[in-house]
Amino acid sequence: MRGSIYLVTAVLVVLGLLGACAPAAPTVAPTKPAAVPGGPTAAPVPAAPTIAPKPPAPTPTAAPKVNRGGTLRVAVQNEWNNMWGTLSTGPTPYMLYDTIVYWQPDAKGLWGPQPALAESWDIQGKEITFKLRKGVKFHDGTDWNAEAARWNLEQQATLKKSVALVVTDQLDPKGFQVVDDYTLKVTLKYPSASFLTGISDAQVYGLIVSKAAIDKLGEDKYQDGPVGTGPFQFVEWKRNDHLTVKRNPNYWRKGDDGQPLPYLDGINYRFIVDDSVRLLELKSGNIDFIEFVQGKDVPSVKASPDLSFMEVDWLVLARNMLFNSQREPWGTNKKLRQAALYAIDREALAKTLGLGIGRPAKYLLAPGTLGYDESVPYYWYDLNKAKQLMKEAGYPDGVDLDITVHSREIDQRQAQMLQQMFASAGIRANLTIVERLAWVQRVREGNQFEAATRQGNSGADPDIEMTTLWRAEGRAAYTRYKNPELEKCLDDGRSEYDVKKRHEIYKRCQTISYEDAFWAWLWDQTYNYAMSSKLKGFPPAWAGNWRHDVVWLER
Repeated sequence: MRGSIYLVTAVLVVLGLLGACAPAAPTVAPTKPAAVPGGPTAAPVPAAPTIAPKPPAPTPTAAPKVNRGGTLRVAVQNEWNNMWGTLSTGPTPYMLYDTIVYWQPDAKGLWGPQPALAESWDIQGKEITFKLRKGVKFHDGTDWNAEAARWNLEQQATLKKSVALVVTDQLDPKGFQVVDDYTLKVTLKYPSASFLTGISDAQVYGLIVSKAAIDKLGEDKYQDGPVGTGPFQFVEWKRNDHLTVKRNPNYWRKGDDGQPLPYLDGINYRFIVDDSVRLLELKSGNIDFIEFVQGKDVPSVKASPDLSFMEVDWLVLARNMLFNSQREPWGTNKKLRQAALYAIDREALAKTLGLGIGRPAKYLLAPGTLGYDESVPYYWYDLNKAKQLMKEAGYPDGVDLDITVHSREIDQRQAQMLQQMFASAGIRANLTIVERLAWVQRVREGNQFEAATRQGNSGADPDIEMTTLWRAEGRAAYTRYKNPELEKCLDDGRSEYDVKKRHEIYKRCQTISYEDAFWAWLWDQTYNYAMSSKLKGFPPAWAGNWRHDVVWLER
């Protein structure tokens, strides 16, 4: 239930600020999504605000009728591998936790940092002062305060296995100051336009945990008793099967009825990797909520009076492939990698696998995103060029390539299509199909692969997305290569607040990555959700951060 991120129509507002520097309209038009009631129409990636926005005064309206009680049944595609987001290489149950900052649309529908466990913040250059929310308690009864905030950020910035380092490496390790019980000042190593986004709920690693629980249980046993401040409390986690949570009766947020959220009594998450099985369980009434309905199944979901369908226009599930820089010959022979990238027919992948909800991908960033620009070079299908590059690379008679593939249905079908495309260029692809945790062990941890396919969520800021994939220490830097020129480019983009300058910097970063040819952008699938028609109130959500704290079940 995580995340990587693309603001598909999101930063049209930001790009409007670019004036004459604005990129040309994309040649591949994104699929027009279904309307989302109350959803945002644009979502800029903001330069860091100097002061946190204050929520506008609410317009008096009749309180909507909501129901309290009941257990929501959710099917998840990917298994959790860690209940502590700071150490998680996969999904983490958001509903157990809060973050210092929310990434949500404001009253105008624009995505950006919003008050959460911090009621406000003030940014002065490299210093950020957070005014924290009072009266919030962790599920174990301990207090949320400035010391708890300091400890969480420090863990995210110092633990060797922390996946939060993609953002928290910006923190000065000596720059924490507890001003008083509910005021925390932190100092960054340099100004950062992406820091607030990085510690928000747009990312899995910003989730706030109880220090007392970690001290009591330790990192390993914490998996059996995770403690946050979120709307739901942990009940049980049976690996590869289910996760059960129950309502937090002392949650600090109020619902539309004036009573503490959540409306539900609990949620039961079931782990079902197969797309078809998840959909069958939804249609059979055994599940209330799923995401990522395949294009071929969308018409049947829309036609069912018992189901509701939502497709959002600011998020995509990005599918891509990468090469291991430490494996011969693919890691050292750039022309060989380029041959493979030119052999991929992205339009065929999007059409065959997306079936109306997919589009071919030229870049890491999607149309409308800060940094997206059609003047950046890209790889496209050119079989003759692929064959010529094979000769220039020294492999006129072909070469073998082992591709590690997730066992998800659509990943396997995608890999089979890639196998056929590569064969036309003389690349003999062998597919190693593994389930998710085995994929992580081979690719992320064990470095036992030549190439791999993966999927990632959209990113709320290009710095986070590029740092995650392209920095040598990035959370998903599975290519294991380091280009000093690219690292310098990413540093420049992160520390620049001016939107126009950031846009130009990220064009340069993408060009460098293009020349290195370690990543293949395949196709993007727009985010969608299918749910029981009895499930009401599901709001705009960011990636896998499902806002089930504000939904209710109609009786």
